[in-house]
Amino acid sequence: MKIRIICVVIFLVCIIGCNKETEAECLDGPLVFNKGVNEISVSQEINGVSIERKVFIRVPSNMDSTNDYTLFFGFHGAGGSGLNFSNNQKLIDLINSGEFIGVYPNGYSNSGSNGGFWNLGNEPTDADDIEFVTLIIDKIKEYKNVDISRMYAMGFSNGAGMVNLLGKSTDYFSGIAPLFSHQILSVGALSSKRSLSVYQLNGLEDEVVPVNGGVSSVGNFMSAEDSIKNWADLFNCNPSSLKESFKWGEVDLDQWSYKNCDDNHEVKMIWANETGHGFDDPVARDKVYEEVWSFLKEH
Repeated sequence: MKIRIICVVIFLVCIIGCNKETEAECLDGPLVFNKGVNEISVSQEINGVSIERKVFIRVPSNMDSTNDYTLFFGFHGAGGSGLNFSNNQKLIDLINSGEFIGVYPNGYSNSGSNGGFWNLGNEPTDADDIEFVTLIIDKIKEYKNVDISRMYAMGFSNGAGMVNLLGKSTDYFSGIAPLFSHQILSVGALSSKRSLSVYQLNGLEDEVVPVNGGVSSVGNFMSAEDSIKNWADLFNCNPSSLKESFKWGEVDLDQWSYKNCDDNHEVKMIWANETGHGFDDPVARDKVYEEVWSFLKEH
């Protein structure tokens, strides 16, 4: 009798002392994300020093505990942060409608800031960001309600370069969306570990990432057209593209689609006319996120 009482007391102490949300977690079960934005840290060695790098994860406000959610990675531009990206209202609306869980990592800077840049070879960072993403995925596997088999990645500018690199160097993602950038020459020379869908968007008047290719302050680029054809050739898409034109707010856009790719994937190139390194038009700024997700989730 005394032994039984002692066991019950020990069990209750463990449960009460555990700061997890469920009894299962207290018994070494899977972790659970809180509603809203969750901040996790991933330890990575950079230049011989262990650095705790931050990742911000936003989950639906009314998360269904019986559902495993698709993961949508967002990679910020140079000088940005995962936290700012996680606060994008259009992405929040998609998350709260149950479309996906948003994963927003922080880049790194050799100055020591937790956030800043993705290492494509021309940035002030020595971090191995492919390793970083691998560590993030390994960490997320510890949590409930995630579907590791369906992951997508979108990036802006320097973050777009990062998703291109990930698309070539890993087999993690079913689809990627590089926005306002395309492949640098070194990434274009790589093969791919798997087939995937690609949604590439460029501003025709971009003075940061040259649409016609060449050297800029942020890298040495293929042309936007050669970049998308590189993807289409890799995945054996129909070489004849389908063109259509449309408007988002006051912005005129032209789109070329390469279909019938390996494993039913698709490759798209969108040109935003009279547009620089990002949208000024508020309708276009919101519309792009809806269109990216509508495209990616079909693949």
